[in-house]
Amino acid sequence: MDNDLPGMQLVRSQSGLVRALETVLDALCVVLLVLMTCITTIDVVGRYVFHSPLHGAYESNELLLGILVFAALPRVTWHKQHLTVTVLDAWMRPIFRTIQQKMLSLISATGLAILSYFLWRHGLQLADYGDMSNALQLPIAPFAFGIAIFTAMSAIAALMHLFVSPSQS
Repeated sequence: MDNDLPGMQLVRSQSGLVRALETVLDALCVVLLVLMTCITTIDVVGRYVFHSPLHGAYESNELLLGILVFAALPRVTWHKQHLTVTVLDAWMRPIFRTIQQKMLSLISATGLAILSYFLWRHGLQLADYGDMSNALQLPIAPFAFGIAIFTAMSAIAALMHLFVSPSQS
């Protein structure tokens, strides 16, 4: 129905561990989206109908959105569905395109692994300081750890592109 992004459809792995991880990540993303929608709806209705907004709605949506984005990242990375610019691809020979893809996968895996490491260290600092969210007084460290884990999963997915194609799994 929507032809704005004709090549974008939900891609699923065939079987095995990757398919199971995709199912868990999909379920998590759905739960987070539904939860964020409910929180926003209750907040808006409470604010404009009952003149009593939901306490911590903005903050909880902020934290849930962070988890949602990074929970979707491993799946997007595994299926190579990131936004890309293909200016030179038409002029490159297939062997050079393959080399380019392998190099990009290696660079992405390295960058994501470094990011995951620093996110984990940041989570340790947050836990050590006992940092809490302002409105709800939730500890922030578990969110940082979750984001670090999802980023590490994305790094592994990018690294796997060096050895296996997503269509082979």
